[in-house]
Amino acid sequence: MMLSGAGPSERRESDGSNSPAAPGFPRPPVPERAVRAELERVLASSSFRYSERLRSFLKFVVEEGLAGNGDQLKESVLAVELFDREATYDSREDSLVRVEARRLRDKLQKYYAGEGINDPVFIDLPKGGYAPVFTMREAPPSPAAVTPRTRQVSIKVAAGAAVLCILATVALVQWVRPKPPGRLAAHRRITADPGLTFQPVLSRDGTLLAYSSDRAGAGNLDIWVQRISGGAPIRITDSPGDDVEPSFSHDGAQIAYRAEGEAEGVYIVPALGGTATLLARGGYRPRFSPDGSRVAYWTGERSYLAAKIFVVPSTGGAPSPLQPDFEYAAYPVWSPDGNHILFVGSERVTNYWDMRADDWDWWVAPAAGGSAVRTYARGAFKHQRLDAPQTSWSHRRVLPHWWTASSQVLFSALSGGKTNIWQIDIEAGAWRAAGHAEQVTFGAGWEDNPTASADGSMAYSVLTHKSDVCSQPLDPNAARTQGPMVRLTSDAADYIRPVVSNSGQRLAFLSNRSGNVDVWARDLKTGREAALTATRQDESSPVISPDGSKVAYGYAPPLADAIFVVPFAGGGAAQVCGDCGEPRAWLPDNAALLYQLITPSRESLIGRLDMDGRETVLIRSSKSALFSPSVSRDGRWLALIVRTPPSDHRVYAIPLRSGAAADPSEWVSVTPPGGWVDKPRWSPDGNVLYHVSDRDGFVCIWASRLDPATKRPAGEPIPIEHFHGRRTALGSVYGLELSVADDKLIFNLGEDFGNVWFAPAG
Repeated sequence: MMLSGAGPSERRESDGSNSPAAPGFPRPPVPERAVRAELERVLASSSFRYSERLRSFLKFVVEEGLAGNGDQLKESVLAVELFDREATYDSREDSLVRVEARRLRDKLQKYYAGEGINDPVFIDLPKGGYAPVFTMREAPPSPAAVTPRTRQVSIKVAAGAAVLCILATVALVQWVRPKPPGRLAAHRRITADPGLTFQPVLSRDGTLLAYSSDRAGAGNLDIWVQRISGGAPIRITDSPGDDVEPSFSHDGAQIAYRAEGEAEGVYIVPALGGTATLLARGGYRPRFSPDGSRVAYWTGERSYLAAKIFVVPSTGGAPSPLQPDFEYAAYPVWSPDGNHILFVGSERVTNYWDMRADDWDWWVAPAAGGSAVRTYARGAFKHQRLDAPQTSWSHRRVLPHWWTASSQVLFSALSGGKTNIWQIDIEAGAWRAAGHAEQVTFGAGWEDNPTASADGSMAYSVLTHKSDVCSQPLDPNAARTQGPMVRLTSDAADYIRPVVSNSGQRLAFLSNRSGNVDVWARDLKTGREAALTATRQDESSPVISPDGSKVAYGYAPPLADAIFVVPFAGGGAAQVCGDCGEPRAWLPDNAALLYQLITPSRESLIGRLDMDGRETVLIRSSKSALFSPSVSRDGRWLALIVRTPPSDHRVYAIPLRSGAAADPSEWVSVTPPGGWVDKPRWSPDGNVLYHVSDRDGFVCIWASRLDPATKRPAGEPIPIEHFHGRRTALGSVYGLELSVADDKLIFNLGEDFGNVWFAPAG
């Protein structure tokens, strides 16, 4: 696994001053006012605006450098003057200065690669010391320095540049000018169900519509078919699990779909009812080829970081992989002629736990085999600030849904707080995204799952998702429920990331009930409820102290990983660190907490944050993801999720001794390798670990009984609460959390509602 406990560093950075210029190229001096102006630019940038500790660090070393004290910027001086350490500070025992210096260098590198790419001055903090270096960027020659011959060349170049500028302006106008919307008649709702009816697909001739719905009232989703011209819908599947993601064959005679649960797989059924036939095990979102001879689908695991596409004959047979060298390939869409497949893909997932490192894009590959071509659609989405809908299914990728006969791909995207249907041209032959994405629908709801017929008619889902906080009465030490689940919230707002104090009386959570996402607190004994934050930014990751006296939280991306603490009773929030990570769990003494962080070098780590701002790395890894930590109430054990690529999730129990994590050789694997598991949480006596897992094909709550001494599992995990449906589920929750108190489990549960809309071609 390549994991290690993190102890004190034996390396000490040497003192230093400005690095020498390269031989033969003396560095010109930089005027002090230019350096100060650059410092203000950097400090005011979005990269540094919310990193108070790094702002102070940079300002201190720049001021000292300008004052000629660069040679005095030693580690011990910085520790005392900048970080309030005692004069007895020993860098062998406390690596704070080195850690912050590394973060500052990474932050400066990121700034000058982005916002500051055209700044006239470059501020650097070379490795090996703490003295800053100031460099004036190379400027173009002044007019006085241009010789007559050079001036003639410059005039010609300038004239050519003017022509290019005009052409670029014309191209830019063409890029940003929205195309006229497609010719669609008035949109109308075609279903009117109180539950969940979604994922529509039109037959090629536009006469039939299939979709997934729970309208039968049995609590599961089935595939239904109805005529666009009218008439009663026909239920064509009736399995006990959910049947979803239908796709018509070319002649409208058959439907491929995905079955979930024990019978998980891709099936084919006659479009007007009949016996379903298993085509492939375990596939997602099957799609018939335009000639009906093949079905494309993808397989993967719930974290959606490793996936493969397969194509199978619609009459049955062995599936063939499409682009097997891609580490991630999913959501296949056939070209109108059936010769190519467009998909979401990453050739190399360089980091399996940090989506920022995922170089995904839309790709087009020959269906018969051959090299895939990058469409660069992702760049178009980024240019127009189009994001993936916030669901557990898209996982931050914009997904293609349908490739129309007019060479446009339909997709759903989030823009300006609304999720609508969009389309973008894919240039045939070159397979490049051409121009500007065009918005097709303009509703206020969550519009998704677009599909089209050959004549250009379109159907899509209009969905509503909400998440509520639920309480399950429980004897946590016995892993035994004690009554029915109770919903603690029930209005139209979303409630996510709920956490409860040990006593079970104090609850903190996130909610958008005031417009944006704030931290809220509720006293479950008195019913008193209040917002603990009221900012314009979205807060994230609340964690309540064991005694319920305070709540730590952070801010949602792209803001920096600062951690704040606010009293449960309300009042001013105090910033504890400026850029340390995401708060995840308090220690039993209420005086420190654990955070998780992905470093700029893509290293995953778990650290301890004391309330005086001191940070200590407990565990780090460059090969595995470390996340969702919790600490037993006696402080002797750490529970943690360790994900090792491509698809090995496990809960580990890790001994803690004097605040330090034991060597990986002593770690105990609580759950078996493989599968998906998350949110390990301790029982009060430390002999049960609760977690969520999809071990039975659905995301449910499970418990693992442990040996009291060794924490090795005492038998197989046992189910605590099942959620075997798509409409009401843990698996659809964006911002899932699980929290254990003396008498209950607290978690948030998602619920989806929706109907199908139709727009005939004009």
